[in-house]
Amino acid sequence: MGIIIKKIETVNKEDKELLYNYLQKYLCEMSKYYDYDMDENGNYVYKYFPLYFSGSNDRQAYFIYFNNVCIGFALINAYSFTGEPVDNAIAEFTIFSCYRNKGYGIKAVEALIKKRGGSWQFKYSNNNSAAVRFWQKVKEKYCGVETVLVDNETAVTINPRFVSI
Repeated sequence: MGIIIKKIETVNKEDKELLYNYLQKYLCEMSKYYDYDMDENGNYVYKYFPLYFSGSNDRQAYFIYFNNVCIGFALINAYSFTGEPVDNAIAEFTIFSCYRNKGYGIKAVEALIKKRGGSWQFKYSNNNSAAVRFWQKVKEKYCGVETVLVDNETAVTINPRFVSI
């Protein structure tokens, strides 16, 4: 039987601290590819984090569950990496390391697309070989269009409305 991600849950304000903790672990991992600043408490600075809990509709945080266990998270907004209009941009996305390379990531992206609909964009560092492999699979599945960005990054735009999945 295939993997089915049955639960993509909006992160509420009560779980803000839990998401922040997950985000810190993720940013530590990503610091191999990006220059992140740390604050006086040793936390990575993510200036947009409070905006996901401001009540605005332009940013949304999600926990990703499999069998009622949180296996990752996604931060979604509507800010294009290329300047073209998109409905959804994946600002941050991770599947926790013990769940990687098992198909959960692709299924989680599918579930997010199904939940929110519309056009999508994501980007990754070309220095992160695991991210390149993963996001290339997503790009191929949804016939995405690549845009090379500065700082050795690639953005991909997909429009699932025009792709049969």
